[in-house]
Amino acid sequence: MPILWRPQMSLGSDLIDADHRYLIALINTVELALRTPGEREALVTALEHLVFYTRDHFAREEKLMLLLKYPAYEEHRRSHRRLASELVDLRGHIEALEAGPTAAQDVDRLIGLLRSWLLDHVLKEDLLLKPMLSAQAEKAAG
Repeated sequence: MPILWRPQMSLGSDLIDADHRYLIALINTVELALRTPGEREALVTALEHLVFYTRDHFAREEKLMLLLKYPAYEEHRRSHRRLASELVDLRGHIEALEAGPTAAQDVDRLIGLLRSWLLDHVLKEDLLLKPMLSAQAEKAAG
């Protein structure tokens, strides 16, 4: 079942929320390609796009954090570096999968990792930015 965007995932930043929606779409695409036999080329393309888009997204998010003077910027930035590295490692594992009796278990495990990678980061770390974004929006409106 694909991951669906829910309002409680919103940070209140149109740009970052759009990025998160797109990252969800990319993860759903990777999952579909993993579960569809004969979609190796689509899988490799989707994984590459996910890796590059994630790097771009992290750069945008870090720029926003600097503008907000987010106190946990350095910690969040380190988390981004760790996640980007984990994603590259995960891509390597997925691309190395061979068809066979254990492949389905590997696919399920890797999909679970991808899903938790995105959702844990968005729901646990990125949502910590929401109060600062709300305060900034209130200042701009007032």
